[in-house]
Amino acid sequence: MEQNYSNENHDRQRRWERLEYQTGMALLLEDGRRFEGVTLDVSLTGVLLKTENPPEGLIIGDLGELHIIPTDENLRFPCKVVRITDTKVGLNFHDKQSSFGMFVTHDMMLDLLTSINNAFSASLDLESTIETSVTHIKDYLQSEAASLFLWDEENKTIVCGACAGPVDITGITLEPNEGVVGWVIQQGIPHIVHDVMGDSYFSRKVDEKTGFRTESILCAPLRIKDKIIGALEVINKRGSGLYAGHDRIVLTALASATAMAIHNARQADAQAERDAAIKANKAKSEFLSSMSHELRTPLNAIIGYSQMLAGNQKSNMSQSERGALGNIVKGGEHLLSLVNEVLDLARIESDQLELEITEVSPAEAIEGAMIMANNMAEKNQVTIHEDPSLKSMPKVWADEKRLSQIVLNLLSNAVKYNHDNGNVTIASALTSDGMLRLSVTDNGPGISKEKQERLFQPFSRLGMEKSANEGTGIGLTISKKLVEMMDGRIGFESQAEKGTIFWFDLPVVL
Repeated sequence: MEQNYSNENHDRQRRWERLEYQTGMALLLEDGRRFEGVTLDVSLTGVLLKTENPPEGLIIGDLGELHIIPTDENLRFPCKVVRITDTKVGLNFHDKQSSFGMFVTHDMMLDLLTSINNAFSASLDLESTIETSVTHIKDYLQSEAASLFLWDEENKTIVCGACAGPVDITGITLEPNEGVVGWVIQQGIPHIVHDVMGDSYFSRKVDEKTGFRTESILCAPLRIKDKIIGALEVINKRGSGLYAGHDRIVLTALASATAMAIHNARQADAQAERDAAIKANKAKSEFLSSMSHELRTPLNAIIGYSQMLAGNQKSNMSQSERGALGNIVKGGEHLLSLVNEVLDLARIESDQLELEITEVSPAEAIEGAMIMANNMAEKNQVTIHEDPSLKSMPKVWADEKRLSQIVLNLLSNAVKYNHDNGNVTIASALTSDGMLRLSVTDNGPGISKEKQERLFQPFSRLGMEKSANEGTGIGLTISKKLVEMMDGRIGFESQAEKGTIFWFDLPVVL
């Protein structure tokens, strides 16, 4: 028998306040009982949790805490059971948790960045990639619909090139000055409409053709330098809120990056097949670079707001809630690290990263990396050993800063993907052809043969995406490219359940 805390016919406003968001979570009751499952949708005030088994013995009014899987003792949200079905549990937080909302914001921002970057990196099919990106943008900005319009220079019209939502308007055309989209393209600035009934630029043309009801709009131009090539639009903000300044910043950033991708893809299509492939790869890299730059502004705002809340000593937040805010700040800083790594990768792939190759003492580069690696090792209960061979290394031709970055990447992976009380050893040796080989050996779980071929691919974490270890799947890709840019080579040897050795060779100064 289903127990409801309210009538099934929720009003439209309440339904729109919920977001589709899936992640593993567990409900821990005050009496010690535990129910694990996956969220189906969330809001600032509650969560609908689909449990693995029927929640036997659970009753409405039970109190407990909801936390993320894998368990993080600091990231818990006090809640109460308000609804029970065969395999679903409705939970309400004791009050509106700003910390939970920020956690979801960070996680969705990371998902948005990764999904869009992966889409543009993996495909030269611009049309399908834009459709996927528009869907991601709609979901992230909590909108009922989203669409991308392009200026058709030949016919002097505005054409919908992609959309996401309850109706398909792909191919629909507007006149140059028609609607909010037409005004944004003409003026070249974003525009927010809280209520279309009071906006003089709004056109009912699309609504009349489709039966869709537009209530609010946020629209940003697709700009390439001083040229506007179209507009990106989201419609009907979900929930009780309105489109605001943060939404405008995010959409403007996404519009700028998308415009860059479209522009470069068009240029690539106009060239010969080989030239087109080269230019398409450059477009992908420039898109990653542009996305990384544009997302820093809203991301820094999120981190700053979280730090402000965490530092407010007059707040009546509990210790658990302060811990949750601390984890949100940590998550934001991790996302910022991802943005920086994406920027590094984009610079490398677009030949914009310059190295300063000089005579370098490897010992000095390793020393800087060891300081940060040892801090991580201590937290992970792993010991790093420095082989005596490191004391007599010759100088090499390298960029000292990037050499230290490569060593830190390899040490970090060896620590993060090791067993508790594991060991990592860094050593050196001369190869038969006179190069210096630096190696990092761990006694961790190793890498299975079926996963080894994907080891240096960007955004590939080899099945560790849901683990408690933070990572981006970019570090090894960057390390490989940096080693090759320094006329070196890199490789590895690994056996499941026995450990892994990563090594790289650099030219010795004669």
